[in-house]
Amino acid sequence: MTRTPTRRIGPAAVAVALLLALSACGGSDDGGGGRSDREPATPAPASSGPASASPSPSATPDKVFDKKHTDVQVAPGDTFSLRIRISPSAGYDWEPVSPEPDSAVVVKTGEREKVDSPDRMGSPGSLFLDYRAKAEGSTQVRLRKNCFECGGEEERAAKAGKKGPEVVFHITVKE
Repeated sequence: MTRTPTRRIGPAAVAVALLLALSACGGSDDGGGGRSDREPATPAPASSGPASASPSPSATPDKVFDKKHTDVQVAPGDTFSLRIRISPSAGYDWEPVSPEPDSAVVVKTGEREKVDSPDRMGSPGSLFLDYRAKAEGSTQVRLRKNCFECGGEEERAAKAGKKGPEVVFHITVKE
């Protein structure tokens, strides 16, 4: 049996590799540890494509509605957010369900995530879906819980082909 030589990496090589990794990832010595939210550093350029294209982050709307307040009433021109709790590190997030909201009534202007404790890895947070009320009418925004690592009843249901729980926001735009 022939013995294969093993390669050993000394502490200096490890230090150089770490230094290169930090400089390549934009590391700094300010101790800031990164941003407090997970929004991109710069907004994505506006697209001239179809309305289904992924919107860029928008200014923070004044009105925020959550799972406990799913009956949304706004006036034309108002901006608002739909907020839903997320915990990707625990194995779940939310996904939109067809049909999409009526684009004659509301227009999606962006989406953003904000973590509760940015200094704690895996911290849960909130997903904000931002909209602008366009014209009088009513529509719905439907979201389904996507549980890919829950290990409980929801994961067993997903494996059996059943759908996860949904949240439906009923939006009415009226003067």
